[in-house]
Amino acid sequence: MPKKISKEDEQKFIEYYLEGETAGNAAQSAKKAGWTSNPTQMGSYLKKKYAHEIREKNEDRITSTSGLAITVLQDLLRSEQDAVRLNTAKLVLEMGGFSSQNINLNVDKAQSKSDEELIEELQGLVAKIPALKPKLAMIQDATEEEKDEHPVEAPEMDEKRLTH
Repeated sequence: MPKKISKEDEQKFIEYYLEGETAGNAAQSAKKAGWTSNPTQMGSYLKKKYAHEIREKNEDRITSTSGLAITVLQDLLRSEQDAVRLNTAKLVLEMGGFSSQNINLNVDKAQSKSDEELIEELQGLVAKIPALKPKLAMIQDATEEEKDEHPVEAPEMDEKRLTH
């Protein structure tokens, strides 16, 4: 005679299906909850019957641990290893809906540009970003003040040096 389904056994199935060594395996969860005859069929049936409850419990578990997961990701973003930081940043961006198709990084090598090209680029940025001009003026003023406080002295000449 087949085993009668009790609410307690069904709840045990849900617990086993969500956690532990049988997590995600309906047949093994049904077997562990007490169904010895045809646990595969019973597991499939219970999984469908309680799909909504299983989903809700999974969402609750994820929500309750999301704070910890965010903290771990933040720690990984501060890793000393570049590869770890890069992969974590990629993961965070992907989870945020960004993908490599919609992120364009414009990396310039300033060393390969001439002074004229850099000045032209800076002027373009000043034109695009109105708030940049006052900030640059403040930087320039601060730089001039430093020069006034610490005048650059001409290097001392060695008078015993021979010149041709």
